[in-house]
Amino acid sequence: MLEQMLVANPEHRSLILPLLEDVRLKAGIRTKGTQGRSSLSLLVTRKRITYTLVVLLVIVLGIGGRGVYNRVVLPARQEQMQRALIDGLIEQARSALSSTNYVVAADLFVQVLEKKPDSPEAEKGYKEAQRQIELAAAYDQALVQLSQGESAAALEALLVIDSQAPGYRDVQQQIKQIRTQSVLGELFIKAESSYQAQRWEEAIPLFAAIRQSNQGFESLTVERHLYESYVNLADYRAGIRGLSDAEVDEIAQTYRLALSLRPKERDVRLHEQMMNQYLQAGMLIDLDRFSDAIVLLDELYQMAPGMLDGDPIQRLYTARLGYGSQLEQNGSYFSALAQYAAAQDLPVEDVSEAKLRALTVSLALTPTPTPTPEPTPTPTPDPFKEYIKTLPPQPSPIEDFPGWIVFQSDRPYGSRSGLWVMSPDGSQQLPVNDPNGRYAFLKKQAQWTNDNLRRIWVEDDGSKVSVALYMWRYDIPANWLDARVELLNNSAINYQPALSPDNNAIVFTSQRSDGPLGSNYGDEIFILYFSEYNASGYVTPHRLTKNDWEWDKHPTFSPDSATIAFWSNRESGRAQIWAMATDGSNLRNLSNNEWNDWDPVYIVPFRELPQLENDGQLTPRIDPSALPEGK
Repeated sequence: MLEQMLVANPEHRSLILPLLEDVRLKAGIRTKGTQGRSSLSLLVTRKRITYTLVVLLVIVLGIGGRGVYNRVVLPARQEQMQRALIDGLIEQARSALSSTNYVVAADLFVQVLEKKPDSPEAEKGYKEAQRQIELAAAYDQALVQLSQGESAAALEALLVIDSQAPGYRDVQQQIKQIRTQSVLGELFIKAESSYQAQRWEEAIPLFAAIRQSNQGFESLTVERHLYESYVNLADYRAGIRGLSDAEVDEIAQTYRLALSLRPKERDVRLHEQMMNQYLQAGMLIDLDRFSDAIVLLDELYQMAPGMLDGDPIQRLYTARLGYGSQLEQNGSYFSALAQYAAAQDLPVEDVSEAKLRALTVSLALTPTPTPTPEPTPTPTPDPFKEYIKTLPPQPSPIEDFPGWIVFQSDRPYGSRSGLWVMSPDGSQQLPVNDPNGRYAFLKKQAQWTNDNLRRIWVEDDGSKVSVALYMWRYDIPANWLDARVELLNNSAINYQPALSPDNNAIVFTSQRSDGPLGSNYGDEIFILYFSEYNASGYVTPHRLTKNDWEWDKHPTFSPDSATIAFWSNRESGRAQIWAMATDGSNLRNLSNNEWNDWDPVYIVPFRELPQLENDGQLTPRIDPSALPEGK
């Protein structure tokens, strides 16, 4: 048996051969000496034979079991492990596919197919992964073309993607956007053509449509040109005569549209306000409130005489005639005559009505000579002399009221200068004459220190939104750096500065009002003291007044430097003279009447001033109140 096993299993020769030799040896011994052995020897021999057979049986079973394992068990286990590996790869590939890791998924499916070429799931998954890779590459290429301005090529590629994979990423949105951009591009070309040709009415709806459809499309150019189109159209229409109030309101609306794009443009805001002021004056005339209309229209006349090609002046002419008529009816003939005289001085085409009314009132003021009895004839009184006797006494000059406040007023009676005075407490309001130009001189004198060596000045930096406060020194050469000292630059318009008589402080008007979003709207009174320099080298200003929309302007110091007078349209809406302490307390209305009073100046002792080549104080162009006749 061992010999057969050795032949059948030569690879186990090292195990079988020693057993075979041992069996042969023992078999030979047993043949020769069986008869001479005892029973004990036979028993030992049998035990050995049994042990040998058991060992032999174990070897046979081991060799047979190993063969079974190699032929049956091992292949089964290997197949099971291969199947588990493939299942794991497929699961990983599914996960990569669902998480859009298409390159990883494709590689895993390839590994599955290498191990199981007939796997339908692996074949299907590989095709899907490859499809997604190709779609992603085509999509990325389309985006590159789009970024390079190749809209047509990008649109074609995206359409192919959409046909192959409807709903893929944002392909449909991109297609829609490209088509919209194409339409917007055509609109932009048309809008730019109209803009360059200054056809503002054509350009505005085109730019507006682009901005409404897509604010990101050429945003800077579209917004700038739309704003400029609004302003240019409104400015053009604002120079046309004979427009209806509805058409003027459209101009104001156009300015408002421009402001919606650039709300800080002060010139545009002023133009919009002027249009509204013109319309408001028209409504006041319709209500027979001629005196109120005159205030608004006279301000427009001073600011922009060419506005609406002179229509505000014509409306002012109408208001003065209407007001004169009201005064006549009330028996105020002198005041009516003043209105008619002012009307006929306006630059309108036909002033014949004003001249006729002035003549009529003059004749009514001329007394009729009384006839005397014939027996005792007396000379007829001279009408002109009699008329002169009826006139009020000539007002006194400004110089006769030291320490009082002189101001401008639109009261229909008084002096030709339009100037009035009142005591410091507001009482005894009287008309005055100014034959020597003292009113203007007092305003100029308030800019100089008592020794005439320093002067307060304001200068525009060219931005139209900043006017700084300076002090010029005349006690040192003009080319020295210290000859021109910047006292305040708060990125706002500062104007109408006045020195205190003790030369310790400056009071001025500023549009640094800290409005909504940090805006600088309104006019407020500020004071600064030369003793209060801050770390930046400027003098620290202190705000004295605070309003919502009202104006406070033209401050002036009392002779003792303890009180500040100014004019404001607070409370009544009319310009009135107010006073307060230098800390803003004890605020009170001094003039308190039905008329408009503005630009107060305390009458302080006059002194001679240096004669300078450039003697004009800078005033903000966009602020009408800074003008000599402003209100």
